[in-house]
Amino acid sequence: MHDDVHFEDLPLEDARSLSRGPRMDPWLQQTLTEKIHSLGPTAARMTLPAGVNRTTMKNRLLRLAAALNMPLTVRRITGGLVFWRATDEDLKQAKEVAQRLQSARRTRRARPGRRRRRT
Repeated sequence: MHDDVHFEDLPLEDARSLSRGPRMDPWLQQTLTEKIHSLGPTAARMTLPAGVNRTTMKNRLLRLAAALNMPLTVRRITGGLVFWRATDEDLKQAKEVAQRLQSARRTRRARPGRRRRRT
C-alpha cells in the first residue's frame, strides 16, 4: 500500500456541496463573491493574468452569480472581462437573443437534406 493515499471522513452534506461547488481556489471564490455582492450601479473591469481563459472565468462568474440568485451580465474584452448587475433591459435582450437562436436552430433542423442519387 502507498503512503501517499489519505482518507478523511466527511459529513454527507459537506460531501454533496463539494461535488456541486465551483472548482476554483476558495480565495478566488470568496473574492469574486464579495465583488459581485458589492456591485451597485457600476460595472467592474477584471484584468486576467496570462494563462487564465476568459471564457472559463466568465462561466465561473455566471455560476457564482446564479448561486447568489443575482442576474449578472458579463462581457469579454481585450485582456479581461467587464461585468455588472443585469438590468431588466439586459435580461430582455438576452431572452430575445435566445429565442432568435432557438428558432434559427429549429428552422435548420426542419429543412430536409439533399439526398444523393444512386447511379
